[in-house]
Amino acid sequence: MDERRISSARLHAVALWIALVLAWTVAGLCAGSLEIHCLDVGQGDCTLVISPTGGTLLFDAGYNGKGSSTVLPHLSSLGITGLDYIASSHYHADHIGGIDEVVSSLGIDSVRVSVLDRGWSYTTLTYQDYASAVAAKRTTIYDGQVLDLGGGVTVTCIAVNGNGELSSPFDDEENDYCVSLLVEYGSFKFFVAGDLSGVDNSYYNDIETSVSLDAGDVDVYRVDHHGSASNTNANLVSNLSPEVSVISCGSNSYGHPTQTVINRLVGASSYIYQTHTGSGGTIPAGEGEIVNGHVIIEVTSTEYIINDDRSYPLESSGVEITAGDMWFRAYPNPFSSSTTLSFSIPRGETAGIEIFDVTGRAVKVFPAVGLSGETQSVTWDGRSSSGSEAAAGFYFVRVSSEPGVVTHKVIKTR
Repeated sequence: MDERRISSARLHAVALWIALVLAWTVAGLCAGSLEIHCLDVGQGDCTLVISPTGGTLLFDAGYNGKGSSTVLPHLSSLGITGLDYIASSHYHADHIGGIDEVVSSLGIDSVRVSVLDRGWSYTTLTYQDYASAVAAKRTTIYDGQVLDLGGGVTVTCIAVNGNGELSSPFDDEENDYCVSLLVEYGSFKFFVAGDLSGVDNSYYNDIETSVSLDAGDVDVYRVDHHGSASNTNANLVSNLSPEVSVISCGSNSYGHPTQTVINRLVGASSYIYQTHTGSGGTIPAGEGEIVNGHVIIEVTSTEYIINDDRSYPLESSGVEITAGDMWFRAYPNPFSSSTTLSFSIPRGETAGIEIFDVTGRAVKVFPAVGLSGETQSVTWDGRSSSGSEAAAGFYFVRVSSEPGVVTHKVIKTR
């Protein structure tokens, strides 16, 4: 074989190796997992959601001091210096107390999209600290709002301010007004609702029953109100039918979690993970465990794993998640007047391309594109389907096809 043929063969081998490395790299970037971190903030709540593509939501941040002592160090350990969303379930100090500390340390501009809450106001100093810290990015969440964190992960607000059962002004029992979120990734569902009320008495209204009907069957339930007897009613447990329940608590004077709630969950065959012993009931042997720390859930397309220890298989639901063999790029990004959306999927498939704003509303829907296996492109001129100019801000591009769904964020600067 002459020298030119040897050189050509080597070049071909190198090119093939580079192509394989690129393919493996793209597949690896797209095939990640959802992570849900239920942080140990003592007698309080804090949940961090991280999508396969790095989208983030922090829901509550524990009591005053926990933002600095627990939440910020945990974010730092993960290399997180900014968050797409921060949301608060309600205005009690054991839920919002640490939010102003997180925002003050990272800077309000580190919140890339918005800080979401139930609106209205509250009278405590903790609330005033919170409201002042988040004012520049504060937005009222609404029932049905969908946050797209990318990689196939959506977070839906399924209740706020009493789920339509209470009338304004919303200034009575704060627990009744909790924001309830449903996190979904493929067939996996996670429900969290702060201290949402579950009884009708002189203090509370039963909001849990109606909200749990909206949520339906879930895999993991973040137990309402630290296992209080006023929450996690029998209807909710029946409607959610959670395989796993996570109780966040610490030493307290309320008797949380109560034996009634523990027994109710155990009776529904829900395995319990509890951040600390608390000051209430006891989990029966073999029905759960005291973690004495964070409860971290990793979700793949086939299973979810808790604290790198115990895995739970997922049933196939036909819901598509991030496709490992679909490539996507937006350029330029950020953009001012237009951006080119390039992508490729297997030969013979058809792709749908949609653009959503941060509230989950469709802004632009492109005609379905039939692909030949080569890279394809469409250009978004920054306008809605009706032709009006879209406002500057964050948008999500979703490319859907037979292999799955890829969601990426683009930024329009004007």
